[in-house]
Amino acid sequence: MTKNQLFIWFIALFMSACSTVPKDNWELSSPNGNLTTTVKLSENGSLTYTLINQKRIVLGESPLGMIFEEMSFDSGLTFVSENTAKQLSESYTLLHGKKMENNPVWNELSMVFQNTQNEKIEIQFRVYDTGLTFRYHLPASDLTGLTLKEDLSGFKIPEGSHGWMHPYDTIWQWAPGYETLYEYKLPLGTPAPAGKNGWAFPMLFHTGADWMLISDADMPEGFTGMMVNGNPEGGLYTLQLPLEEEAMGVCSSEPILPLPYSTAWRVIITGETPATIVESNIIFDVSTPNKIGDLSWIKPGRSSWSWWSESDSPRDFNRMKEFIDFTSSMGWEYFLVDANWNDMAGGNLEELTQYANSKGVDILAWYNSGGPHNVVTEQPRDLMHLRDARRAEFEKISNWGVKGIKVDFFQSDKHCIMQQYHDILQDAADFNILVNFHGATIPRGWERTYPNLMTMESVRGAEVYKFGRDFPEHAPRHNAIIPFTRNVIGSMDYTPVTFSNSTYPKLTTHGHELALAVVFESGIQHFADSDKSYMSQPDYVIEYLKNVPVVWDETRLVDGYPGDYAIIARRNGNTWYLSGISGLNEAMETEFDLDFLTQGNYAIKLISDGDQPNQFKFENMETETGQSMKVKMAARGGFAAVIESL
Repeated sequence: MTKNQLFIWFIALFMSACSTVPKDNWELSSPNGNLTTTVKLSENGSLTYTLINQKRIVLGESPLGMIFEEMSFDSGLTFVSENTAKQLSESYTLLHGKKMENNPVWNELSMVFQNTQNEKIEIQFRVYDTGLTFRYHLPASDLTGLTLKEDLSGFKIPEGSHGWMHPYDTIWQWAPGYETLYEYKLPLGTPAPAGKNGWAFPMLFHTGADWMLISDADMPEGFTGMMVNGNPEGGLYTLQLPLEEEAMGVCSSEPILPLPYSTAWRVIITGETPATIVESNIIFDVSTPNKIGDLSWIKPGRSSWSWWSESDSPRDFNRMKEFIDFTSSMGWEYFLVDANWNDMAGGNLEELTQYANSKGVDILAWYNSGGPHNVVTEQPRDLMHLRDARRAEFEKISNWGVKGIKVDFFQSDKHCIMQQYHDILQDAADFNILVNFHGATIPRGWERTYPNLMTMESVRGAEVYKFGRDFPEHAPRHNAIIPFTRNVIGSMDYTPVTFSNSTYPKLTTHGHELALAVVFESGIQHFADSDKSYMSQPDYVIEYLKNVPVVWDETRLVDGYPGDYAIIARRNGNTWYLSGISGLNEAMETEFDLDFLTQGNYAIKLISDGDQPNQFKFENMETETGQSMKVKMAARGGFAAVIESL
């Protein structure tokens, strides 16, 4: 053997030996290089991941894996293959939300592992400049499906962090529906008030150097929503399946996933300021694109609503006509006819729709989602849970001219209820019907997949003034938390701007309430107060409500701290709507930069707190690029401003 042959043989032997060394460590960084996730395979074959922001720990070593009745992917795993792709990008348009035009860029890593039964699982990671997402993919096999017992995904929050979280609802006649209050700045590891209920997504944390919001997105058909373990140990938050008692025990909490199958994405949005969280659209970036085709019939807008001020009014045809007349005078697009309209005296929904259309107003109609999964008696019910009945109803009301539905009381995140959401959205789209879900799960990217989904409740909103004795006390701080949490992940039907009082009088000022029209984002913004209440306000307030849009080209968090205050600017065309609310029990003055304005001079119409909580103050101002703005907010107060170029 020559020296050259011997050298080639030695190199081949060396490379062969190296190739047999198992790989146990992978890294993927964001396009700008600031965020890095590291995935590790331990000696016992279990998987973990971490997330680092410029050498700072955002997530410590956190578990990965899934356990099924038929097999497990928790330990004994071996590496099979990997694939990395850099600078992936796409462009898409939303019909409503924080911004219409979106152009995400990310890096992606996919890894395949094999368990001791030679079955495979793929884990897909995406790293954006402002976050990390991951999901599991189960390839086709000899099995037709796998029964999910446990999702091992966890989130190890750094020591010393604080959280803004809300408990998963206790099961009762009207819940669960993600309608608990957010807790303020909880120490890491705080147990949930009712342990077995756990915490709910989304969760917000501040590590001291970084902010982080954790939720999920792109919920596929047949999957299940999950809660977070209510007793985290050592800062590790893990997942739990829904409770079996949910939805009156209808269907199992353990879904059978047909193969092949991709799970929902787990989403971590992170940055050095809360603005990164509030302005992010990563939830939609990872979600499935439009599945319903033509979107020309979908129109976001404003809606009046009579139930909050007069709960029996949907049974009164003539009172509904008065609300429609008011809606028309405001130039709002919709009027929502709430529960029990099928028992209307003096007319019916078909006649009411014809009357509304003659006034340039479109009708939205309420439905009970049950079915056997709830015992709520409000009607119409038993029309939304079975496909034939549902489609027959959609065809009928579509022929009447009804433009949308509000479907209520889902009571669970079990896979059969999650499937019902998909089915309603798909069937409604076939008949050009818009959808609003109440008593519902959180948004999970469906507004991109089914653009006829205009908004979802999943928040403790203004309706609680009717039955929650302690809500007025907590509402100001709660309102100042949810722009940083719940509203980050999708449109939120809080039903804001209530100047009058309900059963339990509010403590927020009128300025605070007016600001909610912009601070809170919703594809259809349902203004909850009565026609008489709105028309009793000053002319400049009425004019503001006539013109405030719900479609935004751009959103900026100008200033704020979760629970203390939030100042948000949203742009529609060339006009900026700038609004702020305070959750504090004392007056505050804040000064902030107007650095979102492009070069030029601007006129500002400012509506702020007056001398009394039920009064306003109106000012005309001018400013120019590079200037700051100073605003006073009363205790639990707020302001609303319109900024236009001169």
